Amino acid sequence: MIVCLRTVRVPAEQRDRYLDWIADGRAVRAAHGLLAEWILEPSSIDGETVVVTVWPSHGVFDAWIATPDRDALTESEVHRAVDYQPITRYDVVGGYTTAALPQEVIP
Repeated sequence: MIVCLRTVRVPAEQRDRYLDWIADGRAVRAAHGLLAEWILEPSSIDGETVVVTVWPSHGVFDAWIATPDRDALTESEVHRAVDYQPITRYDVVGGYTTAALPQEVIP
């Protein structure tokens, strides 16, 4: 399993549309193997927004990056309005997930 982190700069006027865009693309991403996606905003005024995605393997993530379905999602006005930093991949080497983890983070 891998976790990908990416900082993003979402213009304030695009925030709600960006979160909707993430939610609207969920089925497509899940069909390509995405296990989880979280958008983290700083608890204080300082800090950056971070996108966290969880994938079964590097191979599944690489296949997602190469699919035309991903290209279709990124060819949107909302996606183009956001400034994306490079993705950093992390191999999961330990830890756990409790069964009580909510399946839906945002109501």
